[in-house]
Amino acid sequence: MALVSAGYFSQLLSTIGINRDVAILVALLISFVSLFTSPLNLILKEVKREAEVIEQDVIFFFGYPIFIPRITKISANTLIAVNFGGALIPATVSIFLVYELRAYLYLLLINVILVALLSKLFSRVIRGVGVVMHPLIPSLFSVIFSYILFYKLHILIPLSAYVGSVLGTLIGADLLNLKRIIDDARPQIISIGGMGTFDGIFVSGIIAIFISELLLL
Repeated sequence: MALVSAGYFSQLLSTIGINRDVAILVALLISFVSLFTSPLNLILKEVKREAEVIEQDVIFFFGYPIFIPRITKISANTLIAVNFGGALIPATVSIFLVYELRAYLYLLLINVILVALLSKLFSRVIRGVGVVMHPLIPSLFSVIFSYILFYKLHILIPLSAYVGSVLGTLIGADLLNLKRIIDDARPQIISIGGMGTFDGIFVSGIIAIFISELLLL
């Protein structure tokens, strides 16, 4: 994954005018740092909440046990964290690319907003796990929107697809679902970007580049 992503990152960096050799070096650095920092999470906040659990009382009636359920409220904590390799690094790369192409800022923002809305729509909050969504969904939509927005500048389509997929997934699937994850999923830790491995944010960005490059052949 690291070597594959390095090839795509070098193409993105070359697109914005960075020397090819430097682009390859930086791309390798980004990919391997993402890989080795994927087990690391930066704790942002601890949320204290009350959780309801079902307990059972037992009474005996003529020697037969009768189980009576009751709801008990307990105190529980959820840690909100952001993963270095799965979220911070791809988000930083995306913001850097947006800055370098600030002349097309409004087009890039349109793509990010549309992908974020669709990511919110297609993502699901699962109790004990968090939010889940197939990484192909934001990737495909980001590529489609990029083709529409940059149909006169094909060279920028992979870049736009990557930015839209990464930031759109981060905003739509993770940030916009944060309250629901805390209230409904109730995991002990919410790791934006992954639980010790590459999350959909990183993977969706790479898939978006792959699809857009494939269609440009």
